[in-house]
Formats: sequence, structure tokens, C-alpha cells
Amino acid sequence: MYEYIRGEVTDTGKDYAVIDAGGVGYRVNTSSNTLRSLRTGETAKLYCSLVIREDAHMIYGFYTPEEREMFNKLTSVSGVGPKLAVAVLSAMKITDIAMAVIASDEGAFEKINGVGKKTAQRIIIDLAGKISAGDATAGGGAEADKESEAVGALVALGYNRAEAVRAVSSVKNLGDKAEDIILMALKRMGA
Repeated sequence: MYEYIRGEVTDTGKDYAVIDAGGVGYRVNTSSNTLRSLRTGETAKLYCSLVIREDAHMIYGFYTPEEREMFNKLTSVSGVGPKLAVAVLSAMKITDIAMAVIASDEGAFEKINGVGKKTAQRIIIDLAGKISAGDATAGGGAEADKESEAVGALVALGYNRAEAVRAVSSVKNLGDKAEDIILMALKRMGA
């Protein structure tokens, strides 16, 4: 129903921001990643998703359209409601969520409060067909570019994509350049 809300940030809380748009204060539930980007008194644009329940209509807003899209994908998973989807988005970057799904890394999701083994498995199974390698690099800038380059190089060397993503995910913070990440990933995979 709403594409985005643009207005002045008048207040923020643990998991929401109040946006004054045209004299109306909208309480917009959001992730901690989005909250870190907002400053009280400044104008913000949040990409929205309206969630309608029997007892409430809630607006969820995100700093980027990619984050909103991931929210919508997460809430499409059976057993994952908007609050849990926000918890996942608060704990992980979009690229990390995509990489965890591609690599079938249940442990990445199980670290999040409220996500057990069965929910982690359901997220991976349900999102497997909805997450692409492009999602694993969306909105990540230079960091995502080097990760994508490393995964691409490993796939070109004959490794399957899931094992390449898993290896790159485990060493991505240890190297500044794609070449370093590739070498460390190869060592990790026993090559």
C-alpha cells in the first residue's frame, strides 16, 4: 500500500522511528541497521511494508529497498512473523542472510534470539528458491564486490557455488582484497 514514507525523524526507540510526514506522525517499526542510519531532526526516507493483522495495522520501514525486499522474503517463510524478520535483519546484513541461505548455514540463523534449529531450516528451505547470488552481493558495496569476485573465482575453478559461498563467508573478514580471500578460502577447502 505504501511505497515509502519521507519526513522528519521526530523520535526513535529500540525498534521503531516516528516519522512526521505532512503533519502526521507515523510509528515505523524497523531494524537496528536502519535505526543506525536515522538522526532525530533530519529528513529520512523509509521504504515500507504494511502488515495487517486482526488487531493492528503496522508499518515496517527500511533504509533501502533491498532491506525491505529481504523483510518481505523472510515474512513469507512459515513461522516467521514481522518481529522475527526484523530480529534477523537487525542481527545480520542482507548479504550475510543471502550467503547463509545459499550455503545452507543453519548456525548463522540459530545465533539469533528466537530462531531455533527448525526455524533456521525452514528459512533456508523456503528461501532457497527466492535468494540468488545477486542477493548475496546486493547493497554491499566494495565489500560485497570482493566477496562476489572470490565466489566467482572459486566457481570458475570448479567448486560448487554453495561450497564456495560457505568458504568465502568463513574467511571474508580476514582479507582486504579478493585475492587474499580466494587464497584463504582455498586453504579452508583443503585445496
